[in-house]
Amino acid sequence: MTSILALNSGSSSVKFAVFGSNFGILAKGQVENIGAGLKPRMSLTRIGDGNAIALPPDLSSHADIIPHLIDTLILPVAGKLAGVGHRVVHGGTRFATPVIIDADIREAIAELAPLAPSHQPHNLAGIDAVAAVLPGVPQIACFDTAFHRTIPEHRQLMALPARFAEEGLRRFGFHGLSYQGIVRDLPRIASKAARGRVVACHLGNGCSLAGIVDGKSQITSMGFTPLDGLVMGRRPGRLDPGAVLWLVKRLGGDAKAVDKLLNQEAGLFGVSGISPDMRTLLDSPAPAAKLAVAMFVDRLVQEIGAAAAAIGGVDALVFSGGIGENAAPIRAMTVDALSFLDLRLDQDTNARNAATISPEGTRPSVHVVPADEESVIAESVRRLVA
Repeated sequence: MTSILALNSGSSSVKFAVFGSNFGILAKGQVENIGAGLKPRMSLTRIGDGNAIALPPDLSSHADIIPHLIDTLILPVAGKLAGVGHRVVHGGTRFATPVIIDADIREAIAELAPLAPSHQPHNLAGIDAVAAVLPGVPQIACFDTAFHRTIPEHRQLMALPARFAEEGLRRFGFHGLSYQGIVRDLPRIASKAARGRVVACHLGNGCSLAGIVDGKSQITSMGFTPLDGLVMGRRPGRLDPGAVLWLVKRLGGDAKAVDKLLNQEAGLFGVSGISPDMRTLLDSPAPAAKLAVAMFVDRLVQEIGAAAAAIGGVDALVFSGGIGENAAPIRAMTVDALSFLDLRLDQDTNARNAATISPEGTRPSVHVVPADEESVIAESVRRLVA
């Protein structure tokens, strides 16, 4: 038996899925709470009973957790691996399609790390861990930025002298693998709307949205780096550039301190002072938690409105990602604030996280589509190693 492994190394998690020769899932799971002094927690949905399983206490980073997963969980069920696919957050201007990783490609991915410092190093850690444990097995990089290369040039560029764009300073957009999965899966739920104007929201520890027309990205909330746009678990989203300059001065010109603030200490965590986890904040009676939730929803509503304006309206609104798929109160608050777009919610189906959560027959429609970046990655691996 030959299998394909898809690895999705996020800023605070590792998701993995093993696909068999018939593309059925042989194993699937994830490790959460990686880094920042937290205790990693593993859960499995396709091996054993699916309950959380404790990791050895000495494992705390992507670099040591991934080899453990490969040796103890993945290889025993995978048999021979035909290839391993990786989610790589930033592809810059060079990478618009998946590629087989060699030394040159790995170096190019590493050079892009400053543009996604919370993600790219973890993507590289996964690539290096697989190379050490599975030498000779082809590895494929699948880039989150590639989906957004269809965005019109005037939306990719910033209002700066052209020489900076030539050096690579432009809006790239991220979460492209998730949006590819939504474009693939939405027609099974709402075929007519899927061919029209879709605003898709990927809401997790990192958050973004995309305005999609006929399956192609036309606008997205993230920009040059994954810092832009929506309020996120530990990232602030859109900021006045003057505020960043003020922070640089306030922190004594220490760019590393500002980088740490914006990538690790801001967002839901920074506002609440409690947690970056939306589940914790929704359960908390603390005023700071409620403020963080209100800021999250308000920015989301604004960005959905902007995307709808950019693509000329909305035929379907899609929620995806950990928050988008599971936080019914967030969806309810968001859709309620978007009634001016004729968006409505069915409270019963919303509470059940159903695939369609708007009243039957209403347009625009509202949907929940599970993020499935792993199968998008695996499909790319299958194409390239066939």
